[in-house]
Amino acid sequence: MNNISGAASDNQNEPSFVSEVNLNQFFVARFTPDQDLFDSLKELMREKGLERLLVMSGIGSFKNITMRDLKLGIEKPVNLDKTNEIIKEGPFELLSLEGSVVPMDDDLVVHLHGLLGLPDGGVIGGHLFEAQVFTTLELFVAGITDIDLNKRRSPITGLTEYYI
Repeated sequence: MNNISGAASDNQNEPSFVSEVNLNQFFVARFTPDQDLFDSLKELMREKGLERLLVMSGIGSFKNITMRDLKLGIEKPVNLDKTNEIIKEGPFELLSLEGSVVPMDDDLVVHLHGLLGLPDGGVIGGHLFEAQVFTTLELFVAGITDIDLNKRRSPITGLTEYYI
């Protein structure tokens, strides 16, 4: 098992880590109907000169979502074949949204998880890959500074993971 001091466990090459970051630029944002969530977050970053972004809170409503959840009984490494793709038109109440946007190679990786309310009061959730704003999206976000935080594909998990 990994510990937070950076020591790797017996069966992994990738250490856990804890590193201090500064969240010194806080923003409130409102996205409007039909805006693409992922493009809008990247545009916000360009406009504000941010290299990394923490999505702390989001509420509102979405439509045209794509999300993925892990299939039961899978083993690592994870790839798309080991996930269930959920594509739905909606609309949905956005109950919770959180995640980050950090560099990987020459691109930005938008990694978001959301909980969506269904018309019958049920809830679905998972890793969001696509979403459009239905009525509104209200966000609290922060720029991440003073750390060279990036993503890279883990040979152990198969996923894009933080590294510094």
